[in-house]
Amino acid sequence: MRLIGRYASPFVRRVAITMQHYDLPYEHVSLIPFGETKQTLAKINPIARVPVLELEDGEHLFDSAAILDYLDSLVEPEQSLVPTEGFARRTVLSHLAIELGIMDKLVSVLYECHFRPKEKWHRPWIDACEKQIGDGFSWLNHQLSGKWLSGETMSQADVSLAVFWSFGCAKRPGFFGRLDCPRISELTDRLADTAPFKNTPPEMEPLATNYTGTSTR
Repeated sequence: MRLIGRYASPFVRRVAITMQHYDLPYEHVSLIPFGETKQTLAKINPIARVPVLELEDGEHLFDSAAILDYLDSLVEPEQSLVPTEGFARRTVLSHLAIELGIMDKLVSVLYECHFRPKEKWHRPWIDACEKQIGDGFSWLNHQLSGKWLSGETMSQADVSLAVFWSFGCAKRPGFFGRLDCPRISELTDRLADTAPFKNTPPEMEPLATNYTGTSTR
């Protein structure tokens, strides 16, 4: 299999970490949906987004959620990071829904601040997104009452949460430094010491922002 996209993307990285956790071999193809490589990526994915997983027969899977669902099907049910049925499955999927919603808002703020000149930043939109980000992480921090978000073992909700939190801390250190989420920080630090996380360090990439505006959180 070939995983297309840079580890700098948290969506690519959570797929890569999952593949390594499952001991699924893959070739990593480092493409980004910006600059010179965007047209190359558009030949694979018509909307030029990552990640893309290319299977052995040439089939392409798009979107990290769809890819993770496929990867879960390759391992035994007891190995899957998303439970196969019942309350446990619903709980993990609910946590993932909040996490993906947070990332949607975080990326929106990054795009606003990266692609628009500062005098055109829409402050009410940034404020609204930041409140949703803060509220979402605060809720997840409260849910993390034990070692893992749900149950006695690690789930995809834990993997993705650690990936997303570390991405946010790297991109918006000032804002994330003001979020009071010690349990998420502890989980992220713990998983950062595991081989799949160590083997997928994010590369330097263009979506960096020097945004230091006042936060609502």
